[in-house]
Amino acid sequence: MKTVIFDVDGTLLSTESMYMQSLIQTFRDRGIEKSYEEVYKIFGLPSLDGLIKLGVENPEEMQLAWQSHYHDFWHEVNLFDGITEMLAQLNLNSKQLGIVTSNTPEEFANHSSDFDFVKYFDDFVFAGQTPNMKPAADPILKSLENLDADGTMAMYIGDSVHDMQAAHNAGIKFGMAAWGVRDQSVFNNQADVIFDTPSALVTYVLKSK
Repeated sequence: MKTVIFDVDGTLLSTESMYMQSLIQTFRDRGIEKSYEEVYKIFGLPSLDGLIKLGVENPEEMQLAWQSHYHDFWHEVNLFDGITEMLAQLNLNSKQLGIVTSNTPEEFANHSSDFDFVKYFDDFVFAGQTPNMKPAADPILKSLENLDADGTMAMYIGDSVHDMQAAHNAGIKFGMAAWGVRDQSVFNNQADVIFDTPSALVTYVLKSK
């Protein structure tokens, strides 16, 4: 395994609570009460797609309001335990590292600024940089092209079914970041590898030919 491409939300950064609490507040501002479980159904989707799925009126306007609340709950965001050590080990062993995320460049910059992990990555693919977003193959294929990587020696790491579908649509292996997954059953046993911890991922990659 020479190339490892990562999702961000729910994989590197524990952002679930920040996103969900800010969305609950956005609904509350409009006099609508939503439970955590109700809004959690769209976690991992691009924000606009998620709002459309929830059937909100004026989703573009709602998206801007939701984004304006992110920093009200920024204290909820953390780097998952073991992520820095994982990236350092992969980097030390000359593995190519990329990021494919549904965040815009601006969202990613805001989310990552407090954490020192960007330095480990060779390439970044953000929302809006490909004709189609995950679960389409486009963002992962773009990352592979940017890295001049062999897909047979690459894996995408994520925490959602959309991540898995994107990897498989791109013809590469999918590794589930189980440390960021609530319910593994939704993957229907289709993940190629399940990693319970970041250190397990390192062990797998270094042993893979």
